[in-house]
Amino acid sequence: MAPGPVRKAKSPAKSPAKISTKTPTRPKPAAEAPIAPIRPPPLPRIEIDIPFSAEFDFQPLLDAIEQPPNSDGAWHRLRERFAHLALAQGFDELLCLPHLRGIETFWYQVETVRKVLKQHRGRVLLGDEVGLGKTIEAGMILKEYLLRGIVNSVLVLTPASLVGQWQEELETKFDIACATTHDALLRSDPERFWSQDRLVASLALARRSEHAAHILGRSFDLVIVDEAHHLRDRTSQGYKLVDALNKRFVLLLSATPVQNDLTELYNLLTLLKPGIFKTLKEFRAAYMTAGKPRQPANAERLRELMRGAMVRNTRAVVALKLPRRHAVTICADGSDGEPAAYRELEAAVRRLAAEGVNRLALRHLLAAAGSSPAAAAAAVRRLSGRHVDTAWQALAKKWAAIGVGGKEAALIDLLRRNPGEKKLIFVHYRETLEHLAALLAREGFAFARFEGALSGPAKDAAVAEFRERVPVLLCTESGGEGRNLQFCNTVINFDVPWNPMAIEQRIGRIDRIGQQREVFVFNLVTRGTLEQQILALLDEKISMFELVVGEVGAILGGLDEDRDFADLMLDAWLHTTETGRAEALEELGRRLQGAREHHEDAKALDTALFGDDFETA
Repeated sequence: MAPGPVRKAKSPAKSPAKISTKTPTRPKPAAEAPIAPIRPPPLPRIEIDIPFSAEFDFQPLLDAIEQPPNSDGAWHRLRERFAHLALAQGFDELLCLPHLRGIETFWYQVETVRKVLKQHRGRVLLGDEVGLGKTIEAGMILKEYLLRGIVNSVLVLTPASLVGQWQEELETKFDIACATTHDALLRSDPERFWSQDRLVASLALARRSEHAAHILGRSFDLVIVDEAHHLRDRTSQGYKLVDALNKRFVLLLSATPVQNDLTELYNLLTLLKPGIFKTLKEFRAAYMTAGKPRQPANAERLRELMRGAMVRNTRAVVALKLPRRHAVTICADGSDGEPAAYRELEAAVRRLAAEGVNRLALRHLLAAAGSSPAAAAAAVRRLSGRHVDTAWQALAKKWAAIGVGGKEAALIDLLRRNPGEKKLIFVHYRETLEHLAALLAREGFAFARFEGALSGPAKDAAVAEFRERVPVLLCTESGGEGRNLQFCNTVINFDVPWNPMAIEQRIGRIDRIGQQREVFVFNLVTRGTLEQQILALLDEKISMFELVVGEVGAILGGLDEDRDFADLMLDAWLHTTETGRAEALEELGRRLQGAREHHEDAKALDTALFGDDFETA
């Protein structure tokens, strides 16, 4: 504060003075030239994390406000919102837990979510070993942010083969609806599609220039990247896209973040926290052994830095041990007329492929034929309605006349073994479900049905009936999603999905944390079908049924970033000659085997780098 004016001391008055009531007039100041404002140079922006906590007691406010008479649900929602505000002062108590659907959360997952929210402030690499639930952790973090109003816009980037799986899990387990790059809106109006708040997108598609322009023109509160090791090369389009995104929070998910050498770790963690390792040159000098790019130098210091940007749970830390799994493929001979009808359908599909007919329609026809004659008849009949051709109508009649296919006898034999054991039967097509329900009823088997068309209470009743009264649950692809079915330890895949992740998801209904008994998986295929070849490749080349649930996606993600396994399989199967088909399948098998070997190599490298005791403070 500037000092006041200096006053002269007066001599003491000799007699009382009269006090004037007039306001003294001040002399007018002399005119002064205006002074130009001084503008200091701009200061550099410095971000400092300052721990802050405050406590608010909302209960007196709630008690003081009386509930209006005849109030509707808005009052209760208001009270719930106040309760959330009372908890929003910190992340010690998670709001998301009561909102999860059919998820059995574990202590390490809850602790991981707290660490990400409190210590890492929403920017972290989730590096849990396969099968420990990185997707669940990411979903919990997203739900927590949404409930607190901290996040609104979300972009999930994932391999093309996992787009549908992410959408399903977010919607069914977390009640978070997302648009996906499978939607027709992407093709009809890309700008409108990319302007939506919650998106699940194929990374391979999003990084294309025509789509990247829309994404980079907006901002996102949270970006999640699954199988984030695909960003390991900082010169790749995927890395450049994620690096350039206008984003607030970032979650990178990868069980094997280091695939080839330690510079990949530098690239990934720099995406999260630029400057954590300074420059690449300094990182190499400080943390990489000269001539050995996979061997760290100063390993303890490196791990200390990684703890600032990474959370990793291992089976050793969480004391997780899953029971053994046994898988058997049963090849059944087709019933009378079935092999001939299948060969005729194959030839017709190859002709349609040459004419440029939609590939999804071709996949549907072949997959239906691999499921059951009933499903094949219905699929061919629908096609014959669109293509007026007597040949298609005749083929539909051939399939309908078959009635019972070759796999049904194998199914009945399985069900008669160990009659007291619970058995979960999966089918994909509604016609197959109806066909098998009628067959089981004729054979005298007690069973429950679980399908997507059932209401929530009806689904609960079906699971309860299976658990308490009947030995068989006959269900479609959505069967038991997110439900506790570990009281059963046998899965029968009556038809085999072309997408290996769908097979893995089926098995994961019972082969999961909490299962106490050995798990048995039976795959039924008709000899000479595409499904038989799919299982042969997956079993021989990557030993799929020996893998931990979650590893299949990691392996297939390294097979082809732009196309999924089912599409590659269809390409091979559509070759018009036996020789061409055999060569294409052999080449696909070599690629599968190479992807499995690369995955195992990356696992060994990451185990050596992080060990079993990598934890954040």
